[in-house]
Amino acid sequence: MSSTWSLLALDLDGTLLGPEGRISPANAGVMHQLRSRDLQHVVATGRCRNETLHVLGPLGYRGSLIGASGAIISDFETGRTLHRKTIPPSRVERIVEHVASCGHLAHVLKDHDATGYDYLLVGTAELHPVSSWWLDSMDISVRHVETIEDDPDPGHTLRVGSIGEHERIEPVTDRITTDDELDLNIQQWGAVTSSHAVGSPIHIVETFHPDAGKWNMILHHCTANGIDPDRVIAIGDGLNDIDMLSRASHGIAMANAEEPVRASADDIAGHHAEDGFAHAVRAMFELESSDAR
Repeated sequence: MSSTWSLLALDLDGTLLGPEGRISPANAGVMHQLRSRDLQHVVATGRCRNETLHVLGPLGYRGSLIGASGAIISDFETGRTLHRKTIPPSRVERIVEHVASCGHLAHVLKDHDATGYDYLLVGTAELHPVSSWWLDSMDISVRHVETIEDDPDPGHTLRVGSIGEHERIEPVTDRITTDDELDLNIQQWGAVTSSHAVGSPIHIVETFHPDAGKWNMILHHCTANGIDPDRVIAIGDGLNDIDMLSRASHGIAMANAEEPVRASADDIAGHHAEDGFAHAVRAMFELESSDAR
């Protein structure tokens, strides 16, 4: 019943968004119902805020946005940073060295509120076509330097990563995970919708502060807003959703999620290509069936 839950934490890609990276009328309708009924909810995504504007803006989304897989929480409307977990500059340097040694360009995500831009691309390698497609389609701000020593904002790094075919990214992951001087949250997975850009699966490796994570940022959000964390329900599909699905009072994994994600959840929703998000949230919050107007 809806009275059981105080907060819904929801993922974007593979959850609210369909296979084409768009929100269906049914899912949009549920989001409008949540807002109109003043049911508290927070988006928790791997994207940075500016990568969500074209999706969440038309929905009239308000309030906080947990971004970069839990490295930052921002006010969605203003972009003001509310809380963040940054990677120390010395560790950023080592990660970038590993990325460059494998022939890749490092993607260094910055706190836009502090720096005025989103990504710092570091290195001399060519930008991967998937990255080029993504940055162009999102229309977000990017800077480029050849060495990390030229980083104009070393204290404001939320994430460092790179992208490429699986066989080329695996050595980067190996170097980072076997570096004893690095204590980081490291994730590797398939890039969402990347096949649309180059016609083949692409993998991403991403590194974060060890305490960065969606659930930890949800706890911060709960504390700041007087919400009981024991009354949080979460829904998602990605590896970066496992912590919130397993630690929320009720975790719902999408049917399209991989087995480790499904195993971490209490329940399984329908597929994201079949409005699984809408069906699950309607049931949990006792909402009537209604598409967005």
